[in-house]
Amino acid sequence: MSRILFSCQEKGGVGKTTLVRALAEAVEGAPIIEIDASHRLLELENRVSFFQMRADREAIERTGGRAARAEFDAVLDELSSATLPTIVDVGANTSVSLFTMLADVAPELAAEFAVCVVVTNEPGAMVETPKLLALSKSWTSARFVIENRLHGPIDPFWLHANVNGATLTSLDAQVLEDGAEDYLQSGGLAIVDRLNPKKLREVHGIGPAIRIQRDLAKFRLEAMRAVRPAAEWLVG
Repeated sequence: MSRILFSCQEKGGVGKTTLVRALAEAVEGAPIIEIDASHRLLELENRVSFFQMRADREAIERTGGRAARAEFDAVLDELSSATLPTIVDVGANTSVSLFTMLADVAPELAAEFAVCVVVTNEPGAMVETPKLLALSKSWTSARFVIENRLHGPIDPFWLHANVNGATLTSLDAQVLEDGAEDYLQSGGLAIVDRLNPKKLREVHGIGPAIRIQRDLAKFRLEAMRAVRPAAEWLVG
C-alpha cells in the first residue's frame, strides 16, 4: 500500500511550498502532485503532476462544493494510481474542499494517508490549522504540524491546545544574504547543490558569495529537519 502525504494550509503565504520542496529533497525521487491555481514547482520538472484549480472559493461555496469536486476527479485518479511514496502540495483555499471529499472516498483508495499542516503566527493560519487537523482525522494514519516562525514564534500554549495530537516541529525564521532569495525563487532548494562557487564570486564578490552559499545550505538543512518526521513516515 502506497503512502501519500498532503502538505496543506488554507491561508497562503505561510511557506508551505518551500517545505514541500524540503520534502522533495528529503525523499529523493518521490512523485509530487501539485494542486493549485498556478504551477510553481517548476524546478522539479517531471517529478510533478500539476492539476490546476480553476474554481474560486465563491464558486465552491455557491455550488455546495460541486465546482471543486469535478476538478478533483483527475486528482483522485492520480492518487489511486500511486505506487510510490507521494507528496501532495495542496494550494491555498483548496484543502477544506479536498479533505471533505477525501473523508468520503479515502476508504476506497488503496493508500495510507497523512497530512502536514504548516502554520505561522498569522491569525488566518492559526484559525485554519485546527480545522484542517479535524477534517483529516478520520482518514489519516498520521498528522504533522510545522510551526513556521517566518513572522515570529507562535504562543506555545496555543500550539499545545491546537495541534490535536499531531507531531509538531518548527522552522526558525531564516536571515539570508542579499541575493540569496533570488536563487531560491529561480531554482528552489534543489538549486543549492548546483550553485557554482566560482560564478557566485564573479557575480557577487568573495564575501557575499560565501555567505549566500552558506545561508542557502543552512536554510535547506533547517527546512529538511522541520519535515523530517513527515518524510520518515512517508518512506515507512
